[in-house]
Amino acid sequence: MFICKYCSKDCNKRSHKNHELRCPKNANREYKNGMLGKKGSNQYTKSKSLCIEPPVYDRSKWKRGGAAAWSTEERSENAKKQGFGGYRENAGNSKKFRVIDSFGKETTLQSSYEFRCSEILNELGIKWIRPKALKYDNRNYFADFYLPDLDIWLDPKNSYKAKHDEEKIRKVIEQNSVRLFVLLEHQLTKEYIGRLAETD
Repeated sequence: MFICKYCSKDCNKRSHKNHELRCPKNANREYKNGMLGKKGSNQYTKSKSLCIEPPVYDRSKWKRGGAAAWSTEERSENAKKQGFGGYRENAGNSKKFRVIDSFGKETTLQSSYEFRCSEILNELGIKWIRPKALKYDNRNYFADFYLPDLDIWLDPKNSYKAKHDEEKIRKVIEQNSVRLFVLLEHQLTKEYIGRLAETD
């Protein structure tokens, strides 16, 4: 056995040298990871050096196990409080278009595809709104337009996003028995959307 000359710990041949380099009792010890083992400061040491009361946290409000221990209702409520989840008007980095829907409500469109679709619907005299979520597999799916007079949902997307969301959209249609159409760039025309409006 090998004995540490600083703390007298028994070490094997492999660990002996490394232990002595990093032994807490070695005044010239080496640090493997930045501040590891060094004396730093935090809110408690700072309050002690400044002779003030350290911070006190109400641990009764802490949940054991963190978010994983929350019920579905608690998680949903917390998300609402913090503004997470669902459709958010100013989310993302894309260009935003402020418009008025067919019922006089101001809304925000999130892409040039959506803006073009709204223009076509207005030109064709088809009423539209921003719809509420459609449920699928206990999740929410937000289509971009709902045409209340025709009971049709429209979702303009680029080809990559349309391919990526293919399975999700299939589930939304099956589980809600709705007429939901994904519109690619070449389908954003008066003729195509007009034909969709004519179908029963």
